[in-house]
Amino acid sequence: MIRQGTTSLIDTCVWMPTSLEEAWDLKKKYGENAAFIAGGTLMQTHWAKGLNCPSHLISLDHMNEMKGWGEELVNGQTYTRLGAGITLDFCRQNKNLFHPLLVEAAKNIAAPAVRNRGTIGGNIANGFGDMIPALLAMDAFLTLYDGNSTHSLPLSDYIKTNNQSLIISVLVPEDQTKRFFYKKLCHREAFTPSVITVAGSFNLNEKRKLTAVRLALSGGSTHPQRLYESEQLLEGSTLTNNHLQKVYQVINEEFIPSTDPFSTATYKRLVASNWVVSEIARLAT
Repeated sequence: MIRQGTTSLIDTCVWMPTSLEEAWDLKKKYGENAAFIAGGTLMQTHWAKGLNCPSHLISLDHMNEMKGWGEELVNGQTYTRLGAGITLDFCRQNKNLFHPLLVEAAKNIAAPAVRNRGTIGGNIANGFGDMIPALLAMDAFLTLYDGNSTHSLPLSDYIKTNNQSLIISVLVPEDQTKRFFYKKLCHREAFTPSVITVAGSFNLNEKRKLTAVRLALSGGSTHPQRLYESEQLLEGSTLTNNHLQKVYQVINEEFIPSTDPFSTATYKRLVASNWVVSEIARLAT
């Protein structure tokens, strides 16, 4: 344990457990007065705004289960396993190791200082990370620890609940044949959330029909969302101008962003609809 002063002028205990069980027990013991911390980049933005630091920080730096990467076979399919503690910059730099959509997302997140410290697990756990839409478009799974055992859960299910389990690793399918896109509209100011983040992927078969369509959006104070209705409309379709117009309308209706001090929900829907339709049209030609 390390005791140190913080910018909020309170004493904070920093615990450094070496096992998942120990980390979980500490969180259970101190409850709402404790928080897990990895890179700490999100908490730094909170402290900069004058918000108090939890009185107990539980560091995940020494969790071997959250480190490294490699191949993992799940139900006959090969996945790339990424430890939750892997930094965003490591993902950005290693385009030969990881899915190109993952690399593209990591490249577009925040500034270098944030990518150097921020982790893929932390980006997911905060609930609004810009890595989430890319991972949703790749049908990623999470390996979680709930205090009793580890289990896997699709990221698409994880974001629907207030899941308090520890993220141990991210499992990404190794199939790189799908066409994909990732676009992000940002503010100029440092450390401000994105306005909108859009990611998608699909296959194009020999008949020029779209299959395995995945569309995901987030941004700012908007929770990440899969656009299931829009995906279904595109699935098995051959693109025409009329069909793309209908897809545009459905996205505009299905996507539910929030209005924030920077942008209205109407503006976010407009950007999202235009981006998705234009990117699909571009990639399907």
